[in-house]
Amino acid sequence: MRKTMLFVGVVAAFAGLASAAMAADLAEIKKRGKLLGATSGNLLPVSYVNEKNELVGYDIDVAHYMEKKIGVPFDIARLDFKGIMPGLQTGRFDAVFSNVNITEERKKIFDYSIPYSRSAIVAVVRTGVNDVKSYKDLKGKNVGGISGGADGELPAREIEKQYGAFKSFKGYPGNTELFSDLAAGRIDVAISPDTAAAAFLKTHAGVAKITGEPFVVRYVGVPMQKGSKELKAAFDQAIRDMKKEGLLDKWGKQYFGIDGYSAQLVDRDP
Repeated sequence: MRKTMLFVGVVAAFAGLASAAMAADLAEIKKRGKLLGATSGNLLPVSYVNEKNELVGYDIDVAHYMEKKIGVPFDIARLDFKGIMPGLQTGRFDAVFSNVNITEERKKIFDYSIPYSRSAIVAVVRTGVNDVKSYKDLKGKNVGGISGGADGELPAREIEKQYGAFKSFKGYPGNTELFSDLAAGRIDVAISPDTAAAAFLKTHAGVAKITGEPFVVRYVGVPMQKGSKELKAAFDQAIRDMKKEGLLDKWGKQYFGIDGYSAQLVDRDP
């Protein structure tokens, strides 16, 4: 499977995107000759950089399958998540492959594919912090999450509002920085998808643990510009084909360690 080579720096990515046409539906994308995509590249195990400086992960495998089905190259730029959704909204990108949760607020702004993944948002507690048994116990703690993320900062703020003020909150561009600070003791708790937490703990046993039940479970889809009817139909069919071919189950086991992953998804717009 072809891997996506990173652009040379975020500045170069923005320079190329600045001159790109506004995002369009499938016919215009094919006429243009490429789809403009975006991802963070810093969300192990869904989107990250390997030792060869290639962009890989669950979401990237999904994107490459769609690329083959649609029949045009996907140029996937890498940048901090906080800039991705505004970039999609203003037409810099046609689609985003970066574990984007489907929320009612976002559905007002973007079209979404049917779910190809899901995100169970959990509290990941550093070893030695013994008085946190669930997300309800974070009052007075140093908490971190992905900046602006619907599976990071946004649910953390909801938890704080419902169960009491944190001592501090720190936002991060990606999971690498988030979990590095957790391991180093700079934060007590990370708010994160269970899939990302499990991938981290697999290689850092004993550093932290997932506590309690998820705060919320959301579906993950490919967001695109409002009115992208043909592109959405193509993405939806590609996701159904991935399910039939057993690829979502294969990648769910490979990247998340979850058996029968596709059974946790729905074949409709949530």
